Amino acid sequence: MDPNNASKSSFGARRGGLPLPPKTLIGFLLAVVAAVIIALLSFQSLQQTSSTAADLTQSVEVLGRLEALLSTIKDAETGQRGFLLTGEESYLAPYTDAKDALPNDLKSLRALLLNRPEQRRRLDALALLANLKMTELQTTVAVRRAGKVDAALAMVRSDRGKIYMDRIRSAGDEMEVAERQLIVTHEQESQKAATLSLAVTWGGSGVLLLLIAGAAVVASRDFRSRQAQAWIRTGQMGLSEQMQGDQPLEKLGNNLLGFLAGFVEAQVGAVYIAEGGRYRRFAAYALPADGSVAGVRPGDGLVGQAAKDGRALRVREVPAGYLPISSGIGAGTPHELVVVPAGIDGVVHAVLELGFFGATDADRRELLSRASESIAVAVRAAKDRRRLEELLQETQQQAEELQAGAEELRVSNEELEEQGRALRESQANLETQQAELEQINSQLEEQAQQLEQQKDEISKAHAVLTARSEELQRANEYKSEFLANMSHELRTPLNSTLILAKLLADNKGGNLTAAQVKFAQTITSAGNDLLALINDVLDLSRIEAGKVELTPQRVPMAATIEGLLKAFQPTADQNRVSLSWSIEPGVPEQIETDPLRLGQILKNLLSNAFKFTEKGEVALRVFSPRQGSVAFAVRDTGVGIAPHQQEVIFEAFRQADGSIHRKFGGTGLGLSISRDLALLLGGSIGVQSELGTGSVFTLTLPAAFSPGVAPRQVTAKVSPPANPPMIAAPEKHSPAPTEDDRDAIAPGGRVILLVEDDPAFAMILRDLVHEMGFQCVAAASANDGLTAAAQFLPSAILLDVNLPDHSGLGVLDRLKHDPRTRHIPV
Repeated sequence: MDPNNASKSSFGARRGGLPLPPKTLIGFLLAVVAAVIIALLSFQSLQQTSSTAADLTQSVEVLGRLEALLSTIKDAETGQRGFLLTGEESYLAPYTDAKDALPNDLKSLRALLLNRPEQRRRLDALALLANLKMTELQTTVAVRRAGKVDAALAMVRSDRGKIYMDRIRSAGDEMEVAERQLIVTHEQESQKAATLSLAVTWGGSGVLLLLIAGAAVVASRDFRSRQAQAWIRTGQMGLSEQMQGDQPLEKLGNNLLGFLAGFVEAQVGAVYIAEGGRYRRFAAYALPADGSVAGVRPGDGLVGQAAKDGRALRVREVPAGYLPISSGIGAGTPHELVVVPAGIDGVVHAVLELGFFGATDADRRELLSRASESIAVAVRAAKDRRRLEELLQETQQQAEELQAGAEELRVSNEELEEQGRALRESQANLETQQAELEQINSQLEEQAQQLEQQKDEISKAHAVLTARSEELQRANEYKSEFLANMSHELRTPLNSTLILAKLLADNKGGNLTAAQVKFAQTITSAGNDLLALINDVLDLSRIEAGKVELTPQRVPMAATIEGLLKAFQPTADQNRVSLSWSIEPGVPEQIETDPLRLGQILKNLLSNAFKFTEKGEVALRVFSPRQGSVAFAVRDTGVGIAPHQQEVIFEAFRQADGSIHRKFGGTGLGLSISRDLALLLGGSIGVQSELGTGSVFTLTLPAAFSPGVAPRQVTAKVSPPANPPMIAAPEKHSPAPTEDDRDAIAPGGRVILLVEDDPAFAMILRDLVHEMGFQCVAAASANDGLTAAAQFLPSAILLDVNLPDHSGLGVLDRLKHDPRTRHIPV
């Protein structure tokens, strides 16, 4: 081969793209592999750095949210305690805000813990405790709003709320410790990632130096940003640690200011708190003693302007002498000032002012801005705690004053007892004087007897007249007693007849025909009419005998009239007569009178009005004819009364139409009884009437009870005796005992005691008791009845007034004075 051709072929091959030498190719491949490995390691380092920074940010946010959640619960408890002590709704504002904010705080914190199951489990336990605590606070607030102060304070003293709060703090501390351990782990991983990134960067080849240098610059910037965020989060966590616990304002201010000044490298600083419309300096850092500020109003100076605008202020190139900074070896002037308002919910609670020798960077200002809200929360909580302590001190002072007042009251009581002893001595002297006066009266009586002896003839004549008067009075009393006794004797068999007729009319066995039932109903109706007649005779005899007992009470006008007319509404509907009533202005709401007798009079007047009115209306008008009196006018559109008969109708047993062919029935006693009862009540009854147009009966009573005397009455008892004696009744033959259920009474059974001396009537009542589902114990005398009542303690007692050995009223008194039987209805 030609050497020249071979050389030519080799040059041509190299120019034409022959393969590189193996060593060059290997180096290139190694460079490519190195570049790929470096890129992969750098990417992995950046991803790990980014993930670690994100985890750090997440942990810091979790700690911040956790601190806000615990602060919210503390605010709720502070508001609740302030409301419990004062009762003012304004103190509930922190409680109400916390109640609204708690669900959102829990939701936000739970969203941050989606990738941390252990922390989510701890948060669920904390949420349960928080809900229990809020329920306890809500319960005490509701009890305090109901006015039960002692009950609300007792609930607080039960320590249930304290136990919930201690568990909440424990759960919060557990979550915080876990997050701080994660932060330490993430910081270590971040340092490892940074170290690995630097090692990979410096170990690259020279060919990739520019590429690696560019990537390093980008990574360095991103790492610097992550480091800045981590630094800010670390400052926030450190500040939170300084503000933890129940600290007083001064200690809180010094702790947070000392930490922030050291962390951001400030040379001087101060914290101002909002009080009474001004901002007072309550903490200082490296300030001279004469640099304190008494108070700054919003808008005054940098502090006041920052508080007013609610935004931070940055002042650069501070003039010389504006704010001196000194130490033991020198002094200087700050180069830059930063004024940051600390506010929450639109309210600035504090203002932070810091001075620096040099310029501040964005990281420091961002830290101060983020920390402002947590500072505001801590200051607000400290102010609420201080207010609560002041309220507690006031409460203790009031308690001491109450104790002093109790001591003064005890001294006053001792003085009053001394005065009482002096009064008792004076009373003894008066009793001695009264004895002397009684002796003098005795002497005067002897002299009067001597004068009576001198007037013997006049006395004898007067005695004769008196004897005749007493004889007439006794005759009247005998008549009244006869009527009363006869009324009782008539009512006993009549009651038997009424009860038996009622049982027949009910026809529970269904063995009577319709005609027989109608006959029984007719017997019942006639018996009731006869019973009404007997009751009228008994009332008249009692009035004549002076044995009417009055029990004055406060009687409401509207309720009494409305209840009375409701009872007559069925009668009005049946007779097709209109019924109306009215109370005119000026009538007092209540009057003092006997409600039973007032109702008896008005019922008589209304019954007469309906009886004599076939069409038209019956109306009751209540008015006040003069000061201190009330009138009840019953008007009807009935037949009317002739003028010459208007006085006759008030006499006993007299009627306007007294013939045997009269159209309207009745005994003629109703108006007579009503007039006498009205006189006993201190009033009167008048009538205005014309034939064919109707009548108006007017009852006039005093508004304040003022008892009067009826024409035929000797004395009127205003109230029943306090302790009526056991009055022995006239001797009677001892009746045969009635067969009863005393030997078959089951423990706890329903028993009615029957005290009745009439055997026939007793058996009827016994059968009626059985029909009503009760067992019966019968007694025929007062003593037997008292013994049976004490032995069987029945559910109720049926008591006769006239018994063979004692009066039924005496038996009633004995029953009501016995603690074992006083509750039994008679």
